[in-house]
Order: sequence, then C-alpha cells, then structure tokens
Amino acid sequence: MKYLLEITDLLYQAISDYQEKRILSDIAQGGSSDVIRTIFSHCVPNLDKVGGNTPETRGTLAEGLTHYMLTVALISSQRKTTLGTTDIDIAIPDARTLSSSPEDAVIICFSKTDQIQTIMEQVDKLKKIQPKSANVWIVADKPIPLDAKVYSLDGDQFTFANIINDLISFLSNKKQSKLKIFRI
Repeated sequence: MKYLLEITDLLYQAISDYQEKRILSDIAQGGSSDVIRTIFSHCVPNLDKVGGNTPETRGTLAEGLTHYMLTVALISSQRKTTLGTTDIDIAIPDARTLSSSPEDAVIICFSKTDQIQTIMEQVDKLKKIQPKSANVWIVADKPIPLDAKVYSLDGDQFTFANIINDLISFLSNKKQSKLKIFRI
C-alpha cells in the first residue's frame, strides 16, 4: 500500500490537532466515542488525496486509529499476528490467550473490501480460532449482517466510534491472570 504513509500522516495530523492530553482526558471520562468520531471525520475528506475514499483507505484509517487508541489507553493487544494459518489484525489481549481461553479474547478484523462474500469468508476463518461469535469483531465499510459483531464506518451508522468503550467494557468483565494497567 503506497498510500499507507500518507494515511498515517493524515491520522497523526488529526491527532495532533485534537491534542493527546485532551484525548487521554476524554477517554478517561468515557468519551472515546467522541474522540474516534472527531478524528475519523477529520481525516475522511482528505482520503481522496491519498488513494481515494474507498473501503480499503477507510479500513486502513480505522486500523491506524484503533492501534493508536489501544496504545494511548494502554489496552493490551497483539497486532498483525498469525494463529495457525489465520492472519489476525488485532488480538485482545493476545494470541496466547485466544488459544488457551477464547472466551477471554477478542479478535478485531479490519475488512478493507465491500465484497460481502470476502468478508464472510474472513469471518469463517476467524471463527475457526475464535468460536465465540460475539468475540469476533469486524470493522466494515457499511453495516452488514454477519455472525460476528460489526462496527460500521458508514457516516450515517458510524458504530466504529464505540469500539474502545466496548473493549474497555469487555476487559473489565474478565478475570485475567495478567496485571491490568490501564492509563484510563
């Protein structure tokens, strides 16, 4: 992806404009949805300049923003890993927990296509390593009916804004052996 650096630049400019201290404060007060909504909507109009406003560029932007938010909130995650033959965009808290206690782990997949059949095939592969459908989270361009939790990047139904609050809620209900250190 030749435009990955340009999307990263757009994202970090929007983050800089929002200000990291304010991001931390907003997340701590349960306002991660507002942070995500504001930063994402700040970047979307500029995607045409870096490769078009397509499902792939919006998915790439959403993935970068999620990585940033996980880091800022100090939410344990493993990124770009493989379990067996299945590629995983993000495993929360990690692939080892996913293998040993799938009920305590979430997989997040950033679907960078609008081809429903391709997305369904991705979900089927992920469900082989995460049998609990509620713990397979798909970030898709538009809301689609899947046997998984779907976060939409669509302007009218922008449910992606809730992903960090949902992760915080998910993790707060788990009794993990690891020491949980959240910045929030």
